[in-house]
Amino acid sequence: MKMLILGGAASGKSAFAEKRAVERAKEQEESLTYLATLHPQSGGDTAERIKKHVAARAGKGFATVEWTDCQTLPQVKGVVLLEDLGNLVANYLYPLDAEASCEREKNGKACSADEALSFLLDKLQSLSAQASDLICVSNEISLGGNLPQAMRLYGEVLARLNAAWAAASEKAYAVVAGIEIALKS
Repeated sequence: MKMLILGGAASGKSAFAEKRAVERAKEQEESLTYLATLHPQSGGDTAERIKKHVAARAGKGFATVEWTDCQTLPQVKGVVLLEDLGNLVANYLYPLDAEASCEREKNGKACSADEALSFLLDKLQSLSAQASDLICVSNEISLGGNLPQAMRLYGEVLARLNAAWAAASEKAYAVVAGIEIALKS
């Protein structure tokens, strides 16, 4: 089963996603994998955010797999909670590791939104084929209107990835102020 859980910053989407993943794993007697896409060297409050998420998952049975190099595909199984699509998009468009730099950058070409979307959807479909369930958490960053010019490619790719994954998913939820709203079930 594929699922999208969408929400703004600090909306409660992660807690809801963890709850759904744990429920699905128990129902199906499957293992739980947390697929972490936040690069630990992203700067800002990254270390604090990672600690917070690790603490929230403690005792729930998640095995954590870091996936910050989007060029490789991690091996997963069971119920997989991918947190989050926003970081996955950033890892593809703006890799921190020069060794992981995407082929398009090596050739001096800017990435198009279509190329990024196609690449990332292919990775998500491949992950879904390995897992019994793939639950993707994502950010909603453009409800407030236009993004600054420097963020437009990122915003477009993320919005289109959210829409495509919602369409491909059996279930989709929005979380607003800690309240989950079924968009598709």
